[in-house]
Amino acid sequence: MRERRASAVDRDILQLNVDFNCGRWCESCEKFFDCDDPKRFMIYERRRMQKAREALSQVKYKIPVAGGKGGVGKSTTTANLGMGLAMRGHKVTILDQDFDGACIPKMLGILEKRMEMCPQGLLPVEGPLGIHVLSMGNILKNEDVLTWFHDMRRGATEEFLSHTLFGKRDFLLVDLPPGTSSDTVNTLQFLPDAAGMVVVTIPSQVSQGIAYKAAMLAKKAGMRILGVIENMSGYICEACGGIEYIFQKGGGEFLAEEVDVPFLGRIPLDARLTRAADHGTPFVHAFAESEASKAVHQIIDRILAQLGDNIQRRNADTAALAEEAETRK
Repeated sequence: MRERRASAVDRDILQLNVDFNCGRWCESCEKFFDCDDPKRFMIYERRRMQKAREALSQVKYKIPVAGGKGGVGKSTTTANLGMGLAMRGHKVTILDQDFDGACIPKMLGILEKRMEMCPQGLLPVEGPLGIHVLSMGNILKNEDVLTWFHDMRRGATEEFLSHTLFGKRDFLLVDLPPGTSSDTVNTLQFLPDAAGMVVVTIPSQVSQGIAYKAAMLAKKAGMRILGVIENMSGYICEACGGIEYIFQKGGGEFLAEEVDVPFLGRIPLDARLTRAADHGTPFVHAFAESEASKAVHQIIDRILAQLGDNIQRRNADTAALAEEAETRK
């Protein structure tokens, strides 16, 4: 008798789940990118989504950087991509969306700077080469521990993307948090016109499997995937210059083939890279001749090639002007 009663309760619960009525609160729905109701796109025309569109209207290319799991060097890759673009003369903003582990300010040497508010909105912190940064690392004190739940985390995402004075920028790189839960989904909802996502993985199969989920989330969101980066691809010995593939090799290429997107390149490990990050200078600038730095620039070339001829032409014009200025000296 008890078993039959329990079964009836289970059936009632299942029925409640199946018959759950949609309340059109699309912004906070965990099934947003699974929903095929075209009305969900009306959210971009109401409430705070429209403010985000207005705030970001002068940002040309918005590129989220995802890794799926933590520990794959996603933030390091984002910081170095931003620095590499800035070295080419582009105006770059980096949004650090990893609320629990914000480390972009440390990597760019601006951890002691504080974000400020003016009547028009939030003011990003300025870093090296004019890079602008939005991060909880420039709001919270080092000893503060973030214990926010969903609503507060979504509110912070809205503040960053709707009430910031971005100004005219070439790139907004978004360092997404690990995983594919609410923080990531919230961010992607605010970026319906993103130029595309970059997926970072390391060669191990464990990392590939979770990076695959991040790529699938981008596809669900209708977002282009610019390609896959294989980070920590081999270790370069400082003494002899030899390379050892301690995490295997080829995982990034395999993932790119599986998802049917471009493979952007491999970034090797180098002991100097962590020292550069700890000292607040991305390795692409601190060790410009390293194999890792060369790999980052090749990846940037491949990303820019996908974004169109206009930006490639701008790079050529910038290089020509620099060469002309050097000749005049």
